[in-house]
Amino acid sequence: MVVIYHLYPSVLPGGFAGVDVFFVISGYLITGQLRRGYAQGKVGLAEFWGRRARRLIPAAALVLTVTWIAARIIEPPTLFANTAQQILASALYYQNWQLSSDAVNYFKSGNAATPVQHFWSLSVEEQFYIVWPLLFLLAALLSAMFATRGTGPARRARTRGAAVGVLTAALVIASLAYSIHETNANAPAAYFMTATRMWELGAGGILALAPARLTRTLARQGWLGWSGLAVVIASAFLLTASSAFPGALALLPVLGAVALIAGGSAEGRGGPSRLTSARLMVFIGGISYSLYLWHYPLINLYTDWQGRAPGPLSGPVILAVTVLLAWLTKTFVEDKVRLAPFIARHRWRSLAMALTAVVPVALAAVYISGEPAPWNGTLGPHYPGAAALTGAVTNVPVAPILKPPDPISQTLDQTGGCLDDFGASTPTECVFGDTARPVLTVALVGDSAAGQWFDSLNAIAVHRHWKLVTELHSSCPWSSTLVLNWNGIGDLTACQTWGAVVLHGLITTIRPDVVITTDYPSLLSTPDHPVNASQAAMAEIGAGMAQYWTRLENAGISVTPIKESPDLDEDVPTCVEQHSTDLAQCDVPVSAAILRDSPVTDAAKLMNGKVTVVNANSLICGPKVCAPVVGNVLVFGDRHHLTGPYSKSTAPFLEPLLLKASKTLAAKL
Repeated sequence: MVVIYHLYPSVLPGGFAGVDVFFVISGYLITGQLRRGYAQGKVGLAEFWGRRARRLIPAAALVLTVTWIAARIIEPPTLFANTAQQILASALYYQNWQLSSDAVNYFKSGNAATPVQHFWSLSVEEQFYIVWPLLFLLAALLSAMFATRGTGPARRARTRGAAVGVLTAALVIASLAYSIHETNANAPAAYFMTATRMWELGAGGILALAPARLTRTLARQGWLGWSGLAVVIASAFLLTASSAFPGALALLPVLGAVALIAGGSAEGRGGPSRLTSARLMVFIGGISYSLYLWHYPLINLYTDWQGRAPGPLSGPVILAVTVLLAWLTKTFVEDKVRLAPFIARHRWRSLAMALTAVVPVALAAVYISGEPAPWNGTLGPHYPGAAALTGAVTNVPVAPILKPPDPISQTLDQTGGCLDDFGASTPTECVFGDTARPVLTVALVGDSAAGQWFDSLNAIAVHRHWKLVTELHSSCPWSSTLVLNWNGIGDLTACQTWGAVVLHGLITTIRPDVVITTDYPSLLSTPDHPVNASQAAMAEIGAGMAQYWTRLENAGISVTPIKESPDLDEDVPTCVEQHSTDLAQCDVPVSAAILRDSPVTDAAKLMNGKVTVVNANSLICGPKVCAPVVGNVLVFGDRHHLTGPYSKSTAPFLEPLLLKASKTLAAKL
């Protein structure tokens, strides 16, 4: 399911649920292994973890190493840093945490998928392998604590079994409840979390812990196996990438997998065992781990190489190569290491197989440590930036582009490190500029598009002796209107709450003289107008902005909005890397990049002349085109956010525009 989904997502839109089936099966098998030892009164941690290390890590280390080498050859250099970070996270099995963190980091949430992104599920499994035997140990400890003197062996065994069953059920219930809550609150991050997925492995564990009489009865119900298989297959078609997943919807593939395992054995009358035990299915099952390891790097790197997704001809070729590599890895790596007597007969040698991960860890760490340091905040004479558009500099010297695309430090450059994540409802107030003896206070409020002006406004604030207060939130226009999540999953109630709290704080405690605000409208929609960037949605959001602005004006706080900046509709650093000898290939016409009508302009109309919109787009684009590099400075860090250096280069020219638009600012010269 997962392989087909990654090859042709439109054919099997819910194929990602194959991972959930995988979790259930793993939970069932691992719990069964642990139960057999536990029933004899022992839980051998070193032996258990050694088997896992011997079985899983050498093959994973091989795939990660080969993938990193191939990525360095095929990928554009702008993707190296992100790929290196995820190679490291995959080799150390915290990839799911890395992706969960990136999902709520607006500057990383739109990153291209790396060839090792699929390792997130393996990370969840490895974390399960660490936690699960400890649960058995805890159960043994609790049963020993509450055992009465003179209790017989049979009763002690039943007590231990009941203890581990209760703990497993409690964990499953708690994890499922948290998964439902977190998926509703922040689906992109919840998708990768260990706590939102643990119940799926635990569901398989509960089946493995069920009384033998019950499992024998279920095993004879062949119809149950077919029903489970039907539910699993149905989930692959009913679920889509926009489904609020995992949450309650994950019950569909999980319960289907539980039913398939319970009623799918050879004991089931008329069950699916003949299908699942067919030679082809057994072969695929045997190589399934290596198949999963290899399939996504091949698909991802092929897409980077060809610039398009696999088609009807290339897809089967990729699948055939994946099967071949999986068989070779299973035969010459998995089995050779797993069955080698020298290793298998010694638990510490088995555990030592985890050291094979040192190879990809070292390769990724060496690259990351060699990454250029974040921009130091200065612009030399060879980097006029926006001055080249204003005519202040007419002769731009030849120099390397500033700065090299560096996604690791991009967030700090563009917001001063003070950008609230998607799910935040409480503002983070940061203070910059002249904090000792300011002549007035300016607040920068809005989403990351407002934050992109931080470097420029901070330079102006220092020069003009303003205190600069920032209130910034990822993917959250400062509007009273409820907006939908940019990825189509749910609405941003946290954003709406955040905006109301910010307004209250501005009026009651911060009391700035001027509020500067803007937004990024291209991914915005509302419950009443769910099409992104539709005129109706932008007008509704603009009306919500005007409500906030009116409240500020009534409180004696003036508002100076900045018109939305250009959107070039493609990743600019990648385009620059691909067309380094002909940057004009990355130019975008002004008419396509800049919206004529937007939430800011709609809000300004509703204010009836009380606010003046600052149009700073002439500092970003020329009369006809928006270029990727201006005055030797990279303009955009992605498709629409200004880089820190370019933002700062606009300061001398943004300043007079602000003074002209705001009488309050101009009065404090």
